[in-house]
Amino acid sequence: MKKIWLIRHGESIANAGEATQDHTSIPLSPTGICQAQELAQRIPPTPELIVTSPYLRAQQTALQTIGRYPGTATGIWDCIHEFVYLAPKTCVGTTSVQRRPRVISYWRKLDPDYVDGEGAESYRQLIDRIQLTLSILEHRPEQYILLFTHAQFIRNFLLVYENPNRPVEEYMAAFRHSEPVRNCQIKEVTM
Repeated sequence: MKKIWLIRHGESIANAGEATQDHTSIPLSPTGICQAQELAQRIPPTPELIVTSPYLRAQQTALQTIGRYPGTATGIWDCIHEFVYLAPKTCVGTTSVQRRPRVISYWRKLDPDYVDGEGAESYRQLIDRIQLTLSILEHRPEQYILLFTHAQFIRNFLLVYENPNRPVEEYMAAFRHSEPVRNCQIKEVTM
């Protein structure tokens, strides 16, 4: 049986409340770096594949584990990046607290086809990425795979994995009630 660990990145400067400029290049905070170091020590046997999101915070978190297992194959999969539902240009120089009213408004709409603007994706597109990720994982030969990714991606991945073939609208409505994922938390699935 194939074991896949979905791992959320360590605390980023955005998670720590700082303003950010570009959602793809948000680095880990000093706390996040420590979390990534501790996480690497908790990874038991040697993974066969370590994959990261293209976003800096996920890559920085994975580096500690990659350093511990230098012989393990690695890769960057665009399909596991964070869910970008607010247009990135409208978020430059803002904090999570400042974006909060827009986040609340987005989720209240429950419109899986809504796209906030250039560089944003719809919820349906997120679910398509998750379906693609599931397909890739099913066809990979490795039996122990680590995916360093993001909270909203993990939460939605688990909704799809645990409740296959549901309408996208159902996943979107269920997301708000799904279990949060802490920084450096591991969620295991088997295939």
